[in-house]
Amino acid sequence: MARTWDDFGVRFAELSGQDPGGRKGGDVPAAAAQLEEVLEKHLESADQPLDSWVRGSDPSSKSSPPPSPLYKVFLRRLLSSVSQTPHETFTHAVACVIAISSHTPAPLESLRQLYSQTSQGDKKPPPWVHPEYLRYYVLVHDEDNDDIAQSTALFDQMKRHFGLHCHLLRLRSNQCVLTDDDSTIFPTPEWLSPVEDLISMGKQESLIDVEAEPSYLFESDVTAIKSFVRELVAQSVIPHMENRVALWNDQVASRRRGLSGRFMSISKRWAGFGSGSRSSGSPFGGSSSGNYDSYQGFYQPDSPEAILRKMADYSFMLRDWKLAASTYDLLRTDFSNDKAWLYHAGAHEMCAVATLLNPLSSTSKSRLESIEQLLETACYSYLTRCSDPQNTLRTVILGAELLKSRGGIAAESAARWSTRVLDMGLLGSIGRLLLFERVSACYASKIATHGTGWGTRRRKAGMWSLFAAEGWLKQGQARLASSAMEEADRQYSDTVDDGTFPLPEMQQVVDDLRLAIKVGCLEVRGMNGEGVETPTEVGPEETRENLDYRGHGHRKSLMGGTNPLEGIPTAPLRPLSPAEAAEPNDDFE
Repeated sequence: MARTWDDFGVRFAELSGQDPGGRKGGDVPAAAAQLEEVLEKHLESADQPLDSWVRGSDPSSKSSPPPSPLYKVFLRRLLSSVSQTPHETFTHAVACVIAISSHTPAPLESLRQLYSQTSQGDKKPPPWVHPEYLRYYVLVHDEDNDDIAQSTALFDQMKRHFGLHCHLLRLRSNQCVLTDDDSTIFPTPEWLSPVEDLISMGKQESLIDVEAEPSYLFESDVTAIKSFVRELVAQSVIPHMENRVALWNDQVASRRRGLSGRFMSISKRWAGFGSGSRSSGSPFGGSSSGNYDSYQGFYQPDSPEAILRKMADYSFMLRDWKLAASTYDLLRTDFSNDKAWLYHAGAHEMCAVATLLNPLSSTSKSRLESIEQLLETACYSYLTRCSDPQNTLRTVILGAELLKSRGGIAAESAARWSTRVLDMGLLGSIGRLLLFERVSACYASKIATHGTGWGTRRRKAGMWSLFAAEGWLKQGQARLASSAMEEADRQYSDTVDDGTFPLPEMQQVVDDLRLAIKVGCLEVRGMNGEGVETPTEVGPEETRENLDYRGHGHRKSLMGGTNPLEGIPTAPLRPLSPAEAAEPNDDFE
């Protein structure tokens, strides 16, 4: 490989039938409800303290706040909720691991039977999945009960029969407990679908009273599994994907990009040439190209459109953003001509995502407008033509996050797309509050132009943080509301004087909200909030002094018996007129 990636992810799933964590047909509205239920369960979970969901931020920092841990859970569950669908191949099998143990009586024959089950029978993939994917053979050796010499000899036979895509995995069969020297706790998977997460939390709730111990693994087993996955990916899966991309690019994509391919595309669009050469066999008729089955809703896996879509997805997974974006862009017209609207939406979505992920692509105003047009078309096709709000939500959230990472005018565009999700009504109450915080973060990431104070959107960022604080308080999450309120104060610190808003009405609303959050936090801590000072109106105050004369019966006056004003010359309070000054003063008054 020319480059290495430390964060290259691999997903293992059952090959048989439906994905247990995915969506079935007609269950699209239920996916949003499941996502909202997952967020509620995480907030109510006893294993996760509430402070763990509060995002941390530096009060002196002027940068955009980091995403909250709860938003990261929301994003992972959203991206993991995709099941096998015809229009994209990210969940289609790239390789199949066929494993036997050292206890298997007829190992080679068992491997052949397992191989046949992957192409026919209950392990057969759906008709829209290409059956030609990599097979990888694994022999699991029991370190505690079997002889390694016999397993090594069997492994050599496997390599002679099935090639180099084989691995000998040495594991222990004994139960690992905490008291073992090399024990390590079983890791919790981060990428779970909403259904899988709900099932996992349901099992934990049923075992709360039992106090079930966590599972443990031997450190040697962990090392062996990591070595197996690394060898599987680096020596088999990635070279297989690279070879497929090179082959498809030479045999299919180059012809479509050539002059003859462009001519056929134009002829199919305007004159209908080639539409009758290949028919879909559907009773309702085919599309303009004849490769799309409008009745079943997918292309055959060996059709040029399906191969190009798979090539684009492989390039995307291999992080060749330029090739992926150009291939998605090549397919947009074909899917539009065939009226394959789900494919059409997916091509626009991934073309925008691949373009934003490419660090060499520009984010100028004209280029940003074209990216927004791709997102707009994808959302319209997903939501209006296909009634798929889940993929619509994924498109907007991914687009907004990638736009935010670009900064500048793209950050404002990210905020607008996030508010579009709120207007579409695709989220529940908790999801909306998380989006409030992300809109605030998008506006906060807008930096000033040329080192001046102009061009920032800190007022808008503070306003959306106030919305989030009010929403969390209504949900009974005073600690999260306090965190949002602190973020609002941080954003408003440079835009208001001495923390006072120019509008008295707004100042009153903010003060009332801050007081309600403080009372809510005290109630969470077990206090009743009686010690909280409430703002009151300033008015006249009446006091009364009671003099106590007890014990002072013989007290003398401090002034004594003389006149306190004696000896002090008196003068008139105003100047005298000449007539008054001439009159004699007889001291009679």
